[in-house]
Amino acid sequence: MFDLQHYQGLLLQVQIAQTPHQKGQTFETLSEYLLNSLDGVEVQERDIQMPYEEIDLLLWNARTEEVLQPWDHVVLVECKNWSAPVGAAVLDNFLQKLRRSHITTGIFIAANGVTGDFLNGNNAHRGAIALLRDALMLDGMRIVVIRWEDLQAIQSVADICELIKKRYCAPYMNRVF
Repeated sequence: MFDLQHYQGLLLQVQIAQTPHQKGQTFETLSEYLLNSLDGVEVQERDIQMPYEEIDLLLWNARTEEVLQPWDHVVLVECKNWSAPVGAAVLDNFLQKLRRSHITTGIFIAANGVTGDFLNGNNAHRGAIALLRDALMLDGMRIVVIRWEDLQAIQSVADICELIKKRYCAPYMNRVF
């Protein structure tokens, strides 16, 4: 159940975090609360240490929330509370985690979004955005990118669902945000 006051307290905790560890942990806690608020979604594991990688959040999606019905039952979530947009190499690493797990849907929560500029038509700086588009067109993978400004705007579960729906459909319209 989503409680706006509790959620706003978690947003504040992210803002006042001092160390890189605190910033990462509070951002993951916020993300976990947000996603657990969706009907049929449960965070099964957090900070999973694999031999060659870490998975921030592993979700079980029972597909009861309408917006998540086309998604896989298992969804990986990557959380990056960085002061700059996330680049192509980091996003590619997340895409590889999904591929190795045979998962086609993921959530990438990056405080300052991702790099790249294909929206102006010249592909001068393809960056992470190009990887998202290519993963969709070549592999059928859908990655929803959520930014800090999106997190701040959420007031209800309906807002979360609307955001996910818009971001899920965005690559089909040459958009990420």
